[in-house]
Formats: sequence, structure tokens, C-alpha cells
Amino acid sequence: MKKLQVYTLREFFPPFLISAGIFTFVMLLDKLLDLLDMIVSKGVPVRTVIEVFLLLLPSMVAVVVPMGVLAGVLMAVGRMESDLEVTAMKASGISIFTLLKPLMLAALILSSVMVLFNNYVLPDANHLAKNLLLDIGTMRPAAKIIPGIFVDDIDNYRIIVSDKDDLTGDLENVVIHERVPGTNGRTITALKGRMEPVSANRFRLVLNDGQMHELSETGEYRKLDFLTYTVEITRSEELIRQDRNNRGDRELSASQMRSLVDSLKKQSAALTDSLRITGSAPLLALLADSSMTSGRAGVFPPPDSLDDRTRFNIARNFLVQHASNLRILVDRKASVQRSISRYRVEIEKKYSIPFACIVFVLLGVPLGLSTRKGSAGIALGVSLLVILVYYLFLIAGEHLADRRMMSPFLSMWLPNIIIGVFGVILTSRSLHEGNPIPIERVVSGMAAFAGRFRRNGIGKSSRSVADR
Repeated sequence: MKKLQVYTLREFFPPFLISAGIFTFVMLLDKLLDLLDMIVSKGVPVRTVIEVFLLLLPSMVAVVVPMGVLAGVLMAVGRMESDLEVTAMKASGISIFTLLKPLMLAALILSSVMVLFNNYVLPDANHLAKNLLLDIGTMRPAAKIIPGIFVDDIDNYRIIVSDKDDLTGDLENVVIHERVPGTNGRTITALKGRMEPVSANRFRLVLNDGQMHELSETGEYRKLDFLTYTVEITRSEELIRQDRNNRGDRELSASQMRSLVDSLKKQSAALTDSLRITGSAPLLALLADSSMTSGRAGVFPPPDSLDDRTRFNIARNFLVQHASNLRILVDRKASVQRSISRYRVEIEKKYSIPFACIVFVLLGVPLGLSTRKGSAGIALGVSLLVILVYYLFLIAGEHLADRRMMSPFLSMWLPNIIIGVFGVILTSRSLHEGNPIPIERVVSGMAAFAGRFRRNGIGKSSRSVADR
């Protein structure tokens, strides 16, 4: 029995590793173009680009491991089924659970490892990757010019443009605040401009149809119109690394985020108390009839000091200001609540995604048993569809939880619950049926329907041509 379980694991791990590698490569395709662009057009050293590549890998590994588990189980069990090894096993009186036990054990180990990975490796990798990308952006400031956003990472300059063509380097509506040490500074505006790379560490901005505004040493305002003006910008030759302590939600471990959640809950409770006190203060003051005047003589003067209209205006202005303060407190509390939901989603995600390894084993075994010789590609396509649906539900749940429309726990664990229940049902069916999911019948039926649809379409088009 132990030999059979070891044999099952030996059949599982090669396709698991190959599938995980393929999924990682596919996810990296989107990043490879950006990495190559850093080398070719931005002059970033190859060693630094390789470092960025290595720091981006952990964020992908956390996602592709469950995907690799499903594909590995599917291909391993599917190959054993197509070679009639599972049939021989059943004929010998060996249950399907004999296959399931070692795969579940492997999935449990992988889930535990991924939980530790998500809490101790991934946050630091994400933090280092973010810092390095920010440093690279400072090293090559041309890359940081984004339409509609002020760029202040460039020494002595603050730049904003309304539009930018990444292919030609053309700019529109350029505003530059120049603050060179030892000068009074000036503001340069231009209707159009163009970025021109000069060398690996320099580029120039050629501005057209603009103006320069500045103050002289005597405080006199001066304005100069120009048709063409060039601004030379130089970056450092070396990459200057900065240690930034502020971290986002994906750069923290679960324990760190729990501490933040506890702190935010205390803030929320304090804001709730402030809302209750601030909201009830006018009503209590009206009931007391005198508390509004104590300490507020300027707001509510004595009854005989002013006419009724003036007193009404003073009271109305006070209540408007009071309502504004209440709205500010409500907005602050809503912001704190959203932050709590966001952190709780990330906490649950660090455990729900690794647990998907176990869920995918429950689903992958009956999927593998449903494939026969020559149908492994169909079952693999079905598994990719399951993975797509799983992550779509995960992303949708994350957005709903961030908007406080769903519990963070339910939003992150609902895909596991649904697929897990479905997998348990199919696994129990596989104990009594050799083909728990009639995949081949479904595919053949779909193929027949498609063929009939094409024939009907061709027939109708032929008759319409003949009629004409």
C-alpha cells in the first residue's frame, strides 16, 4: 500500500512543477516587456532588472501553486486512469481513497508552506520590489512623467502635463516649476513640448509656444514669451536606494495587519463616541435651555440683546457648522471602516489561497478519473476553466468586501467552500462510478450541436443565395 502511495506522489510532483512553471511564465509575459523596456530605453542596469524580476516572482508563486496542484493532480490521475492502473487498483479491492490520501497529504504540506510563505516571505518581497521600482523611477525621471499628475521626484523640478505620447515623446500643456538652489525660482508653461533622450542619464524637454514667469531679486514680476525653450534634466549615474518604512496592505504579514485592525477599531470606537456626543449636544442644550448659552455667549446671546431674525440667523449658522462637523466625523469613520475591511480581506486571503491546494485535490481526482485515453487535453481545459472561475470569484469577492458589501471572511472563503463541496460530491460519486463526470459525453454533445448549427447555417445561406 505504501508503494502505491509513493508511486502516486511520484506521478504528481513532475506535472505539478511543470504546470507551476508554465503558469509562472505566462504571468511573467506581461512583466517581461516592462523589464526589457527598463534595459533598452531607460538605461537601467541588467543586474538591477534581474533583481526586480526575482522580487516579483514571490507574488506570482503565491498564486500559481494552487493552480499547479490542480493541473498536477489532474494529469497524474488522468494518466493512471488512461493506462488502466486505476481499473486494476479497483479490481484488487483498493479504494480511491488510497490515491486521495497521499495527494491530500502533499496538498496539506504545500498549504502550510504557502501560509508561512505568504506571511514571512511575500510581504518583504513586495516591499523591496516597490521600493526598488520607486528608486528606478527616480533614477530615470522621464519614466515618471504621467499625464495629469505632478512629478516631484526630479531634483529642482516639479512637472505636470495634460497629455503624453509614449511613442513619440510629445507633450501637451506643460507646466514646470523650477526651483534651482540659489535662485528665486520660476514657472515655465508651454502649449506643446517633446522629450528627447540625450544619454543614459540625461534627457531634455523641448518646449514650444510658452511663457516664463519669475520674480527678480528686487521682487519685481517678469514674464517672457518664447517660441522654443529647452530644459536639460540630468539623473544620477548610480541607483540611489532609499529605505521607506511605510507599507501597504500587501507588504504586511497577517499578525501585523491584525495589530493595525485592532488600532483602527479603537479609532472607530472613538469616532462613534464623538459622533454620539457631537450629535446629541444641540438637543441636550435645547432641553437644558441654558447650556447653549454657557460658554457660547457669542453664538447664542441673551434673548433681549438681539431681534428675532438676527438670533435665527446666528442659530442657523451654528447648526450648519455643527452638521458639517458631523459629516466630517461620518466620513472619517467610513474611511476607517473601509481600511479595516481591506486589511481583513488581505488577512483572509493569506490563508484562503493556500487552502485552495486541498480543495483542488478534491476536485482534481474526480476530474482525472473522468478522462479516458486521448481526453486528457479536454480535462486540462476544464481545470483551467475551474481556475479562471475560482480567481474571478476571488477578485469579485475582494471588491465587494472592500466596499463593505460582503463579509471579508465569506468573500475570500466562499470559492473554496463551493468548489470544496462540489469536489466532495464528485469524489463520493467516484467511489461507485468509474466516470463521475461524463466529460466526453458533454463535449461530444457540444460538438454535435455545433456541427448541426453550422450545417443549418450553411443550408439557410445556400437557400437564400439560390432564391436570389
